[in-house]
Amino acid sequence: MDHHVRLLRRQYLQLVEPSAFSFPTSPSILHSPGFQSALYIALFAPAAITNPPPERYTTRVLKRLIALLSSVPESASGIEQEVPVISPSPSKTPKVSATDNITLCKKQEIHESLLELYTELLSRPSSFSALDIGAAGGYVTYVLPLSPYSGREIGQPVTLQESRNIISGQGTTGLRTWEAALALSEYLICTHLEWIYKNTPFAAAVEGCGRILQQTDSVLELGAGTGLVSVIAARLGASNVLATDGSSNVCETLLGNVKLNGVNDVVTVRQRLWGGEVEADEKFDLVLGADVIYDASTLPFLIAEFEGLFARNPAVKVVVSAGIRNEDTFAAFEDACRDSHFVLRERLWTPQTPSMFFYTIMNPIRIIHISKEASS
Repeated sequence: MDHHVRLLRRQYLQLVEPSAFSFPTSPSILHSPGFQSALYIALFAPAAITNPPPERYTTRVLKRLIALLSSVPESASGIEQEVPVISPSPSKTPKVSATDNITLCKKQEIHESLLELYTELLSRPSSFSALDIGAAGGYVTYVLPLSPYSGREIGQPVTLQESRNIISGQGTTGLRTWEAALALSEYLICTHLEWIYKNTPFAAAVEGCGRILQQTDSVLELGAGTGLVSVIAARLGASNVLATDGSSNVCETLLGNVKLNGVNDVVTVRQRLWGGEVEADEKFDLVLGADVIYDASTLPFLIAEFEGLFARNPAVKVVVSAGIRNEDTFAAFEDACRDSHFVLRERLWTPQTPSMFFYTIMNPIRIIHISKEASS
């Protein structure tokens, strides 16, 4: 698959904002019939993707693509050309031909299948009335990057059902994958496959970290949300993973995502309230958490949870990823950790180049290793 098409497919599957897509900047590539055909086959053709993005999102991507294809390249400036005009078809029209609503320019023809699909989507009331993702849930697929050695993806893609709303109608933030979870997943992958990334830009991000997740580790994830971190941990070889969240509604979606990715033989889902009663013989090698420090009112319960985990296994490794939305809240977390004699090792995390996952950091993200201070 052409690297331009592969990159666009990864962005499309992850529901990246269409305005941020990495379309080729060269007009000769963008307007090439071969490129447009390959793009249609890889992204938009029937059965091209097992769990495709929502239709309204596909409409927005096609709108952006056709706008680019309709523009006059710089090399053609000064040449009089007719620019395609897109107009929505009546919603009751059962079948619309692309040529009924689009006038093709002589110099810049657009692949017929792209035009037909776009026109068809515009004719559907659900797509034409709301061209953004909005409140709709849908499938989001995170494709792992290529190995610099084999040129193949380093693992199977992770597909999750998510709601793209900041807060769902159920009053929870756990139905979408947040940037801190993407960062923690990248951190686990990079440290686990350090030998692959030692000569790439990722190396600096994990230098001196060592492998965080050891194969055969028993792993607990706190505040698992959609389950990306737990699925990644299972894919990296954890012997068993307990994915937990405080919301029963989130746990229901989480269980579906675990089954969707075929890791339900390794990952167990359970509702868990921090600091509450747990199994007497419960013991984990690694505890993970993404965006578990954003609410000051939950900090006492989180600290109590850590206390219980260290009491059952003083050598347990605790690694959390925190998006710093409020410096005071994070400072309160650090103070509470010191009061409990926890030792913190922090590093600032920034998305790497080339991208593993696609996201923009609006607030600083810190990866924090937490351990229990040895008693004198």
